[in-house]
Amino acid sequence: MKMLFHPCMVRKHHRSSPYWWEKVKGTSSHNQWLKYVRMGKDNFMKLVKNLSPYLEAESTMNITIEKQTAIALISMASGKSNAYIGRLFGISKSSVAIVIENVCDAIKSLMPQYLKVPEKSVLERNINDFENKWGFPQCAGVIGTIHVPVNTLNLPENASDYINSNKERSVLLQGVVDSNYKFWDVNIGWPGSVHESRVFTNSMLWLKGQDHNLFPDTLKELYGIKIPIYILAGTPYPQSHWVLGPFLNEASIKEKNFNEKFTFAYNTIEIAFKRLKARWMCLVQGNICSIEVLPSVIAACCVLHNICEMNNEIFLDSWIAKSENTFKQPIPLSCNIVIGPQIENIRMALADHFLNLASLSIL
Repeated sequence: MKMLFHPCMVRKHHRSSPYWWEKVKGTSSHNQWLKYVRMGKDNFMKLVKNLSPYLEAESTMNITIEKQTAIALISMASGKSNAYIGRLFGISKSSVAIVIENVCDAIKSLMPQYLKVPEKSVLERNINDFENKWGFPQCAGVIGTIHVPVNTLNLPENASDYINSNKERSVLLQGVVDSNYKFWDVNIGWPGSVHESRVFTNSMLWLKGQDHNLFPDTLKELYGIKIPIYILAGTPYPQSHWVLGPFLNEASIKEKNFNEKFTFAYNTIEIAFKRLKARWMCLVQGNICSIEVLPSVIAACCVLHNICEMNNEIFLDSWIAKSENTFKQPIPLSCNIVIGPQIENIRMALADHFLNLASLSIL
């Protein structure tokens, strides 16, 4: 099996040949493509084609669009420094930084195609998938938040705002995923000291949800209660008619059973974040770009994650262990806000529904 590159060789020669990429792209195996750009060659070339309209005007340092894309994806997947990637491709680290910024801006332009609030037909399929997999009727997604470390060089004046509860600097990525681990909403860039509930309640997602403008007014009746379309949210989030969380104090078997079902369904967002960080190690290394460019890089990672999931790209569990051990996530604080009495009726109806299903399975 041919290796894509040998690290000792890169160290021995201060800079690789500028034609390194041209030499290896035709000889790499499918597994090597996955390792270095997290997708197969066909999907990589399709991505290059989709990015071409946005990068044509950016003939950065006379580097082809294909090579620019390779530089950015290898950098994001490995989390290696710009100096390291520069030596690999035979360009300066400042040129790598420019390429990453340009390519990530171009990938963000693909958001309307790959990352958006699901339209009616897609939403219906998603709701059916959630009920079939996890038993939650009317569920359209799961919301969660992770911290992404920032480069500590050239921090802004409010640098202390980025210090999270682990005493490390980070920005927040809030995301909503469907039942197949794909993101359909993201909110990026709040400082790491900010509580998840504040990020959420200041988002367009929250405003639309509260105004009943996020989902169709489709109701399903359970035990005399009309259940709207909703998303699941953990304890750091406020609850409302369309945001459903667990029982904070389990007072009955029914509530305990509900929370157990909730935990399995909520794991969807945990898995999605693990896969996102494992694919794009730059989200745990924090050293490939400035804090100003970081939101664009995070957004691009989310789009690329969706592209990989949509195309059923192979995912290796070994990637997760490395990413999870690189940057420790702060433990979130709970939020006890419940907006309106409707949420309690909805949650109790679902709890009755689950308990009834459990009793039927025993018979």
